[in-house]
Amino acid sequence: MKILVVATWYPHDENPTEAPFNSEHVEAIRGRGHEVRVIHVRLGTTLAMPRQSSGLWEGTPVRRVAADPKRPSTVLAASRTLAKEMAWADVVHTMAFSSILVTMMPWAARALTGRRPAWVHTEHWNGVVNPASVSPLWAKLSWVRGVLRLPHVVTGVTGQLTREMQRFARPHAAVVVPCVVKARGAVVPSSFGTPLRLAAVGGLIARKRPLEAVRAIAWLRDHGTDVHLTWVGEGPLRGECEALVARLGLEDQVTLTGSVRPAEVAGQLSDADLFFLPTAQENFFTSAAEALAAGRAVVATRVGGFSDYADGSNSRLVDDVSPETLGGAVLDARDAFKDVPAGDIAGPIRERFSPEAVGELFDRAYTAALARA
Repeated sequence: MKILVVATWYPHDENPTEAPFNSEHVEAIRGRGHEVRVIHVRLGTTLAMPRQSSGLWEGTPVRRVAADPKRPSTVLAASRTLAKEMAWADVVHTMAFSSILVTMMPWAARALTGRRPAWVHTEHWNGVVNPASVSPLWAKLSWVRGVLRLPHVVTGVTGQLTREMQRFARPHAAVVVPCVVKARGAVVPSSFGTPLRLAAVGGLIARKRPLEAVRAIAWLRDHGTDVHLTWVGEGPLRGECEALVARLGLEDQVTLTGSVRPAEVAGQLSDADLFFLPTAQENFFTSAAEALAAGRAVVATRVGGFSDYADGSNSRLVDDVSPETLGGAVLDARDAFKDVPAGDIAGPIRERFSPEAVGELFDRAYTAALARA
C-alpha cells in the first residue's frame, strides 16, 4: 500500500529525539513492505522549522512544511501540499492529535474529486486521556477531541488511551497498537550487588517526580541499604534536585547524567539492577518498556496505561509516593527479581513490541480502514 504519514512532531537533524515513537512506527510500517512518505507539518510558531525542508530520515522520504495560524498563507500552502499527496496515497496515517487538525480540511476537500484515502490515526498524547494534566485551557477545550470521529480507525498505544478515544471515535474504531520497543543488543545479566543500582530515564520535570525519587534514596540509605540512583535526563528541576541531593548528603548515592544518546541510555539500563521512576502520569511509558526489554524489572507508580505490560511478573507498581512506600517497593523488587534471569524479563517485551509485531497490527488497522472508507 501507499501510506502517507502526517505528523506535527517528527525527528530532524536539529532534534533527532523529537517524537522518536513516530519514526519508529514508520519503520515498522515500512518493514511490512508498504511505500511510505512523511509530511512533517511544523504547526505554530513556538518551534523553528528544521533547516532541511525535504530529504530522507532513516530511509523514509520526509517533506517538512510550516503551518502557522498567524500566517494563513502558510496554512493554505500546507493544506495544498497535503491534498496533493493524498491523491497519491491509499491510506493517510496521522500521528499525534494536532495532526488531525491540519489534515481534516484537505482530507474533506478530497471528496470533491470523488476519492478520499482511508484514514488511520495513531495517538500517544496524555492530553487525550487526561486533559487537566496538560493545562486548564486544554481541559476547557477538550471537547475538540470530537475530531477523533473523522478517521476510519484510531489506534492508541495503551488500552487506557484506546478506551478513552473510543468515546469520541466511530463505532468500534479504536484499537491498541503499542509503541515499538527496540532490542538494543544482548540482554546483560543483573548483578544485584553492592550498591543496589537503580536507573531512571526521564526529564527533570515535576511530572517525573525526581525530588520524590531522591527522597526515596535517602530513606533507603537511612534504613541500611547501600543504593545508587543514576537519573538520565535533563530539565528545569536540575538545580532543585542538586540542592536536595546536597542537603540530604546524597552526593555519593545520586548521579544526574543529563541528556545522553539513545545508545548510552541502553548502557545505563544494562548497568542497573532495577528501573525506578515515580512518575505522576504516563501513557505507554517508553523508558519503562525499554528497561524491561533490557531485562530490568520496573519500580514505578500505578498512573497510566503501561500496566498493559507492567505487572507482578516484571514490576512493582505503587499508589503512593512517600519515601517509605517507594523505598519499600524497591526492596520488594530487589527480593522478587534478584534471582530471575534478565532474559526471562526481557523476552516477552521484546517479542510483543518488536517492529514486526507492531507492523502487523498496523496492517490490520489499514485493512479495516480501507473496508470502512
